[in-house]
This record gives sequence, structure tokens and C-alpha cells, in this order.
Amino acid sequence: MPEMSGIELHDILRTRGHNTPIIFITAFPDEKAHSQALVRGAVCFLSKPLDGDTLSRCLDVALKNNAGEGD
Repeated sequence: MPEMSGIELHDILRTRGHNTPIIFITAFPDEKAHSQALVRGAVCFLSKPLDGDTLSRCLDVALKNNAGEGD
């Protein structure tokens, strides 16, 4: 993203009260960003190319974690 990192966007959304589950997808995997995303509560941190089964599992987790929450 040209304007900010995904981590920065995640932090902004959280400070504004949005609790939407977030799945990070990147073409440039970085261990520091991976750790930061998960510590901040990201559902998953995936690297391209994506494995369909892995993405499906992440989506299942995100939906289950968000079930019943009115965001």
C-alpha cells in the first residue's frame, strides 16, 4: 500500500473502534511484520502465492471469531 503499511492501517482501524477480523496478505513476507500483525490480533498473515486451503481456514477462523459481534 503506497500511503501506509498494513500494520499502520490495522492500528488506525483499532483505535477507531473497528474490531473487524483482519487477514494480512503480502507478496513481501517479513518476519517482523508477521510478528507485529499477530501480536496486534490479526487472524492470519499469509504470503503470496496463496494456498487455497490455508486461506479457507483463515476465513473460517475470522468468521467464527466475528460471529455475533455487531461491528
